[in-house]
Amino acid sequence: MAESQFKITKCLLRPNEGSSLDEDYDIVRGNPIINYFESIESPSISMTITFIDVDQVIGRKGITGGEFINLTLQDGDVDKFKITDDHKMMLNSVRNMETETNKQLATLEFVSVETIINETARVTKKFTGNVASIVEELLVSDKKGIQTKKKLEKDQATNSYSFIGNLKRPIDTIQWLCPKAQSSTKNFGFLFYENLDGYHFKSIEELLKQEPIEYTQTDKPDNFDIGPFKILQNQVNQTNDIGMNCRMGMYANRTIYIDIENQTNQEVDFKITDLDLKKPLKLLDGIEEHPTRLMLRVNDFGVAQVGAAKSDVQPLSELAVYQNKSYIRNNLLFSQSLSIAIPLNTTLRAGFMIDVKLPLKQGDGESAVSKTGNERTNDPSGKYLISELRHVLGAGAAETQLTLIRDVFTA
Repeated sequence: MAESQFKITKCLLRPNEGSSLDEDYDIVRGNPIINYFESIESPSISMTITFIDVDQVIGRKGITGGEFINLTLQDGDVDKFKITDDHKMMLNSVRNMETETNKQLATLEFVSVETIINETARVTKKFTGNVASIVEELLVSDKKGIQTKKKLEKDQATNSYSFIGNLKRPIDTIQWLCPKAQSSTKNFGFLFYENLDGYHFKSIEELLKQEPIEYTQTDKPDNFDIGPFKILQNQVNQTNDIGMNCRMGMYANRTIYIDIENQTNQEVDFKITDLDLKKPLKLLDGIEEHPTRLMLRVNDFGVAQVGAAKSDVQPLSELAVYQNKSYIRNNLLFSQSLSIAIPLNTTLRAGFMIDVKLPLKQGDGESAVSKTGNERTNDPSGKYLISELRHVLGAGAAETQLTLIRDVFTA
């Protein structure tokens, strides 16, 4: 890991009502190793802390979960990263505990308390209205929802939706709604996730419009003037998998929709070319023009009805028949994945954009390394969305590890 000036100034385990711990316990002197994680695919931030428990408090008190954590990382005299009572990160489990005569070694696993609340909450009523408004209701205001006090940052959806809760969990319902939300006339696809700043219900379209932060990997000496924005390591995890994409119906699919009210059916073909990609996809013998997946779905107009009157029906444009675009769009977003390690940067968040600059040779393959690569589809340089973020800090060293994703056909 990279050398770091960061130090842990507070790592406080705090008692909660009914927990075994009866007073604050500071574990800074146990040389904690912090592993903090957030992802655009996860509705909860998480963290593990491995430390030496010289007082054997974990074992003596019988601590198994329920306590909260306060954490402060300091760079010089400035607090750079803080987890406070407002983040409500709760001890979910104690792992890998080893006991010796005068100490214990333990790993504490923390998650957002809202994920625990989600396991006990169930939504029962019928929801009707703009999808973004329903998400806010489930997360903030509904008495049978999560009722979080954390900040929710959301993009407004352009479509409405009607459904019955059916005793589903609130966060599960929100994730179910994500592919049903439309961001503009031609664009579908939303993501719901939590990072250090709070909850986010964001459209893929708006996330990709963000101004990227540039990071560069260079073979030049460490004093080369790129400041802290340097890449220590990089690895391409995967590129566009044509075979798997065909199996998933990403290039072309056919869905049969059953209308149980009128007892009719409708076949809808969808092709990736309908998305007007900036970099049109061309496969062998025009495979992208032929459906590679068949699906069956039911359009239940009764459940989706807005009001009691028979005329109060959900518009056809807001039913499942138009949501294949969202299905394809989400898969396109993950068509290429790159992992990089950088010096610890606690200002980054999952959902931010990164402009990666990697050294590549000139077009003939023999000339000197170019500065930023080129515009080929398979060039690992380019703009990426932070899919996963991990801060690792301890033992006098620290780094941030990022999993980046991008849509190679529209990037």
